[in-house]
Amino acid sequence: MNAWFLSAAGAAALICAIHVVAGGREAVRPLLASTEINRSAKYTHYYCWHLVTITIAALAAAFAYASRSGASSDLAVLATSMSFLFALLNVIQIAIFRLPMKEFGQWILFLGLGLLGIAGLLT
Repeated sequence: MNAWFLSAAGAAALICAIHVVAGGREAVRPLLASTEINRSAKYTHYYCWHLVTITIAALAAAFAYASRSGASSDLAVLATSMSFLFALLNVIQIAIFRLPMKEFGQWILFLGLGLLGIAGLLT
C-alpha cells in the first residue's frame, strides 16, 4: 500500500467535495440564476462544471487505485501531472487577468495534490 497515493486519493476526494459544495453555492447558483448570459453559454459553462467534478473524482479514483500494493503507477503519473497542470493553469489565469490570489486559490489545492503524487512516485 502506498500511503502517499492513498493520501492523495483522500485529498482529491476532499477537493471534489469542496468543488461540489462551495462551487455549487458560489459559482453554479449565480450562473444558473443569471438572466444576462445566453442559454448556450450558460449551459455550456454548467456542463463544464460537471466535467470538472468528474475529472476531480477520477483523480481520486486514479490515486486510490495506484495506492494498492503491486498496482502500476501509470495512473498516479497521469493524476499527478494533471494536478500540477491544473495548479499552473490557475496561476497563469491569475497573472493574466490580475485576479486576487486569495479569491482564486484553487491552485494551492492542486499543488498540494501534485506534491502528494510526487511523494508517492518517489517511494
